[in-house]
Amino acid sequence: MTANFFCRAARIRAVALRITIVACLALMAKAAMVVEGVPLLADDQQRPAWEMTKTVSLDGLEVSLSKPRLVARSQRYLWFPTMTRLSGGELFATFSTNLDAVVSDRTSSVSWSADDGLTWSEPSSIMPKGDLYAETMLRLKNGDEMLLPFNLYPDGEAMRGWHQIVAGKNGARKVSFTDKSVTVSGWPRPDRSFNEKLGLSGFGFNGHGLAGKSGDYLATMYGYFKGEQRYSLVMVESTDGLAWKFRSLIAGFDCPLAGGEGPCESQTVRLKDGRLMNVFRLASSVPYGQTFSDDDGRTWSTPVAMKDAHSVQPSVAQMKDGSLVLTGGRPGIFAWINRAGDGKDWLQVDLQSHHNEIHPQEVIVRSDRTTSYTEVVALDEQSVMVMYDRIPHGWSAIPENAPDTNSIWVVKLTWKAN
Repeated sequence: MTANFFCRAARIRAVALRITIVACLALMAKAAMVVEGVPLLADDQQRPAWEMTKTVSLDGLEVSLSKPRLVARSQRYLWFPTMTRLSGGELFATFSTNLDAVVSDRTSSVSWSADDGLTWSEPSSIMPKGDLYAETMLRLKNGDEMLLPFNLYPDGEAMRGWHQIVAGKNGARKVSFTDKSVTVSGWPRPDRSFNEKLGLSGFGFNGHGLAGKSGDYLATMYGYFKGEQRYSLVMVESTDGLAWKFRSLIAGFDCPLAGGEGPCESQTVRLKDGRLMNVFRLASSVPYGQTFSDDDGRTWSTPVAMKDAHSVQPSVAQMKDGSLVLTGGRPGIFAWINRAGDGKDWLQVDLQSHHNEIHPQEVIVRSDRTTSYTEVVALDEQSVMVMYDRIPHGWSAIPENAPDTNSIWVVKLTWKAN
């Protein structure tokens, strides 16, 4: 009896030990699926992926659209996205978190994506009360990204402001701020302040910069010259990204195209034939203006109205084959594809209607329920990602007790010849 008892007890302890070991291994396996609180997915089947939901046939092209994916939400201001691809491959975006007005604290939040826009980091700010809103991003020769400000302040005959540097290295996710570091000089005539009470100059940086043929940097600014009631759009140049000087007038206040505001928000791209193309806003709900330069931005062709595209803050992506994708709108949110890469003929894709079809619980019901400010980046040879916003209360702040949120979205477009 005693021997049998001890044998049974030993067997029970052995079974218990095996159960404990199995349980520990299971816990260890489960723990191994988490790194710093971020779950690692067991297989590629569970990883986030673009869900293509619709295909539209255009002239010689079939365009597939993904289900729009949410980037961020907030009950406070969250709108006017600006985005670029960093040299290390990650995507970097900023969102305005303040009024759509000329104010001294044009705050913003920033976010990164390491998977071509499928998922994004929680928006954050390096200086929440600072004047950090930027509409211009410029790739530096060392691979970092420079952010240039809209708000500038008089400094003698020049204008002065801050700059930010976004580390280009993959995974670095670092933004640094330097005050009173950027100057713009060489103006052909005096400017008119955006806001004299705030002491602002009359021009600000807008639209992404690019490299000039001689190794310099080129950027665009818009604003007022003294005595003029419409905007003027200019190009500036720099050898280091800090000291800028006037290069040319792209389109002036006397531009004959329709639009009471005048030439303002713009984007410049170098076409595959080497020319520069600039697309610019003149007002809401009117066609974009368009002009070309064959001498690297020193002179520009007479502006013309684009018959296919409108109206606020254009964004342009250039594909490897030189074809172009332009995004914008108001009313609406659209993408326009130029297969020839010459900026002439464009095929239109309605992104706002697609959003409303896929997300009926979060429709963009009126033209003032989105800013129609967009950004577009190339993903590969025949696909792009477009970022846009939804603002259910329009330009007004969301009431404290309302369930609504302002939000940022992305959608993927891919195409093939039909």
